[in-house]
Amino acid sequence: MTNDPDQIARIEVYLNENLSPARFRHVLGVREVALTLAKRHGVDIAQAELAALLHDCVKELPDDELRGLAKRHGLQVDEHEQQTPGLLHGKVAPFVVAERFGVNDETVFDAMRRHSTGAVEMGSLDQVLFVADFCEPNRTYTAAAEVRELAGHDLEAAVLEVMQFKLRKTLLKKQPVHPDSFHAYNALVDKRIKNRTD
Repeated sequence: MTNDPDQIARIEVYLNENLSPARFRHVLGVREVALTLAKRHGVDIAQAELAALLHDCVKELPDDELRGLAKRHGLQVDEHEQQTPGLLHGKVAPFVVAERFGVNDETVFDAMRRHSTGAVEMGSLDQVLFVADFCEPNRTYTAAAEVRELAGHDLEAAVLEVMQFKLRKTLLKKQPVHPDSFHAYNALVDKRIKNRTD
């Protein structure tokens, strides 16, 4: 299945007009990697393209607008999101894209919601977006290239690498770790240990 080219064109125009040039390049890079990983790992191509294109569509909105969108749609905002409203961008984006583009795919929305912190339950599309967001070609840190290579043959191992990298970075900055990230990491480590011993 493929997406409607007119819908994709409308999304691209919106992103180009509402994101900085660097962020727009990032989104296109995420799409490139997400499509490659989706094909490699048997994930729906159309869903991967939508999730990649839309994941950061409200990333550059001011904090008060992100809080306002969360409130308007009845989202519970935790203490970490109160302190760092940028964390809300993945959670409020589905409301915006449903209204603006008529996208109504909960699998795509879940991937968008989970792409920043990860989650205890992550499906294949969640993992593809989580990894692609980290290792798209515009990311210049060494770990990006390593994760991109790893993801080609072991997507779950790549997810774990991304989680470890993000946790280390947060701890080195002496910032609080969002509980979703902490629980996602523990759940994936536990799963991989269990799979090794079964």
